[in-house]
Amino acid sequence: MNSESASNSSPALPQVEVVGDLSKDIRNETKTVPTHPEVVMSARAVYPLGWTRYDLKRGVVLGCALLIILYFLYLVQAILPPFIIAFFLAALLDPSLRQNEKHGKLLKTRTQGILVFYFMGLAFLVVLVTVVAPLAFSQVQEISNNMGTYYSNIVHSANSEMALHSHILKMLGMKETNVNAIISDRSGPVQNAITLFFTSVHGAVQWLVGHFFWLIIIPVAGFFFMRDYPAIRAHMIALFPDQQQEHADRISREVVDVFSAYLRGLAKICALMALCAFILFTLLDVQYAIFLGLLAGLFYAVPYVGNLITATSAATMAYLNPHHFLFIVHIHQHSFVYALVVAVCYVLMANLVFDQLIYPRIVGGSVGLHPVVAIFALVAGATLFGVWGMLLATPVAASIQVILVYMFPRLTEVGEDKLDEPLPDLL
Repeated sequence: MNSESASNSSPALPQVEVVGDLSKDIRNETKTVPTHPEVVMSARAVYPLGWTRYDLKRGVVLGCALLIILYFLYLVQAILPPFIIAFFLAALLDPSLRQNEKHGKLLKTRTQGILVFYFMGLAFLVVLVTVVAPLAFSQVQEISNNMGTYYSNIVHSANSEMALHSHILKMLGMKETNVNAIISDRSGPVQNAITLFFTSVHGAVQWLVGHFFWLIIIPVAGFFFMRDYPAIRAHMIALFPDQQQEHADRISREVVDVFSAYLRGLAKICALMALCAFILFTLLDVQYAIFLGLLAGLFYAVPYVGNLITATSAATMAYLNPHHFLFIVHIHQHSFVYALVVAVCYVLMANLVFDQLIYPRIVGGSVGLHPVVAIFALVAGATLFGVWGMLLATPVAASIQVILVYMFPRLTEVGEDKLDEPLPDLL
């Protein structure tokens, strides 16, 4: 018998069919592909949410570690706020640093970009403290010194207007004939409101003095958070199961980009509003233009209410003091028409120029919320968390929208084939 016949007579080895990439399914627990069907099925066992046995073990361990970490953080919660603020600042500035690393020509490294941010921030603070702050403080001090005179003028003017239109007030059900009567009848709530205001201011000053060390911790911790943010983020993403890491990476990146773009855009538009309001009030010769400009920039971040506060404050200053309109036309004191002109000019600039033209270009495109959803988010944020809720309502709603779109991709489908009429073209 030759060798060829001997080889043909030997029994054939069983063929084993390997289904899928087993090395990926068992998470690299072994380098050898199992050949027995029962071993294969055990390695490929899938639990809820697509997890494997390895994922469940790792989830239990990470859950226990997370509980221990949370308990430790609860014990040291008093020192956490500056570090949390520094980390969120690092996350918000990360998109700008990534953009610089990708397209930057002069700044080659991430550290150089961070140092440029710090230098620009320091220069801004120096200008703010040495130039703008003293002028604004002197105007605030002058307003405070003249508060008694302003109050008397307002009361006198209000009493004259009430006496002139007393029949209208009676039709509206008001029995008081002057401001003093209104204040005396409601002295309890008015006095409580004044007391609460000064108590809040005193508490805010004490809080700032007591947390002065934050001004040191936040910049130092923020530098290291910004420098190492990509590595920190990669480690946090690695805690998710392997099949969920890509989704966690994309969702977290888009949420951070939304917050960063919104807050950076809001800071730009508030600074631009402060400058434009200062120029407008200077041309109208409204007294305390620097203070009113800073007030306009600060309160523009508060939707709807902020513009009303600034317009009312500017109109009050215009009513109480004489002016020279465009430095030529003299306006006498207590001119209701001139005060109305000042308020209308500011409202037109804020609502038509900024809200309709500048805001959508700088901030609006970074969020992508439907107007009705944005308004609902603002009202809900104000109801739940006050002013801070209004400030953060838009980016939080946009972040929730990003997460919902990833969880339910069909939300982005219009479904025109199911409509009786085609969708209209929007202007």
